[in-house]
Amino acid sequence: MKIAGRHLVVTPALKAHVEKRLERLARYDVELSHLEVILSVSKLQHMAEVICTVQGRRIQAKASTPEMYATIDQLVTRLAVQIRKYKERQADHKVSVKKLARKAARLTTPQEEAAPELEIVRLARVVLTLEEAKRRLDPLPGSLLVFTLRGSGKLQILQRIGRDRMVLLNPS
Repeated sequence: MKIAGRHLVVTPALKAHVEKRLERLARYDVELSHLEVILSVSKLQHMAEVICTVQGRRIQAKASTPEMYATIDQLVTRLAVQIRKYKERQADHKVSVKKLARKAARLTTPQEEAAPELEIVRLARVVLTLEEAKRRLDPLPGSLLVFTLRGSGKLQILQRIGRDRMVLLNPS
């Protein structure tokens, strides 16, 4: 976390207040990276701006009031609203394979847990073009999408390496 001041000396009290307020964002269970807070004063207006990256997506918020501590509080509130909206957009409202696996694991009895067992889950074949697969791939780095290529009927694996990079794995 980087806290900077424009036309303002960032006192330890201001820095502590910013850190204390940003700790409230931990409840959203997201990793904030590249967090930069800029505090500034222009005549009688106190302004604050935060720029951060949440799971590869840049989020920015600004606030301005006549008092610096109120500005910081308002800034964190605006940032929290944006994070909530981001998380809601990312929420998959369909039942996923992971959820089904977790549910099956909870339903096992203690006797079954003693003897490890392999459960085979048959999924419906997803037939897609490469462009459709790119659109369906989760934006998080490391995400995988297994699909059947529409033109050839071959099984393909698409993996997201970075924010804008994808790799097509062709199993032989």
